[in-house]
Amino acid sequence: MSFHRRRSQPPQGEEVLNELSQVSLPSARSAQTTPPLLQARNLWKVYDTPSGGVIALKGVNLSIAEAEFVIVFGKSGAGKSTLVNLLTAIDEPTQGQLFFRGISVFDLTEEERTRWRGKNLGVVFQFFQLFPTLSLWENVKISMDLLGEIPPRERKERALDLLRQVGLEEHARKVPAKISGGQQQRVAIARALANDPPLLIADEPTGNLDSRTKEEIMALFASLVARGKTVFMVTHDLGATKWATRVVEIYDGEIIG
Repeated sequence: MSFHRRRSQPPQGEEVLNELSQVSLPSARSAQTTPPLLQARNLWKVYDTPSGGVIALKGVNLSIAEAEFVIVFGKSGAGKSTLVNLLTAIDEPTQGQLFFRGISVFDLTEEERTRWRGKNLGVVFQFFQLFPTLSLWENVKISMDLLGEIPPRERKERALDLLRQVGLEEHARKVPAKISGGQQQRVAIARALANDPPLLIADEPTGNLDSRTKEEIMALFASLVARGKTVFMVTHDLGATKWATRVVEIYDGEIIG
């Protein structure tokens, strides 16, 4: 179901929820014998505001298979960031379900969800979000420290190896301010890989980079997919979509392609 009729005023929260209650939710049983890596079913997100309910996502259904490079393309305000927040379980939907290898993510407790996120997702942001006073290898290592699954004695060597994989081992002892923006994004990708998650989720990862560096980052993502990682990325940059194995378009909170 989609909201196609025009309204003179934004829908009120109660009115929106009444309409949502009439939307039938797909069966939890997948038609596939092997469940997708990540599957969103009928995701709605409605934000309550003083002027009424604002619908950010409208019944989004999306499946991501192992070793896919899925790019969701859309303009600013289309719902991309809201979708990322739901797929990473940072936020909860107004209605809908999220499954990871068949596990219902929103049925987990908050503590379980945090650990699920740390173990299974690597998140890459537009503005890198590196710790400015830590060296590059320490920035990568900190993800391992937080999850605690990799033995402490192995963490530094793993951090250095990941920096080697993204071409930055020689800069390992520098702080982020001493390297370029593109290099910082490579560090952020290495950090996202620190706990060997099966899925990377990238939120506008090339939005703050020049055209040459964008291509380098996209090629790096493609190489990770070739080695078996799954990458899900949202972007408003149409040029980036050429790297994807599948492109999905989002418009006004709806998946349209």
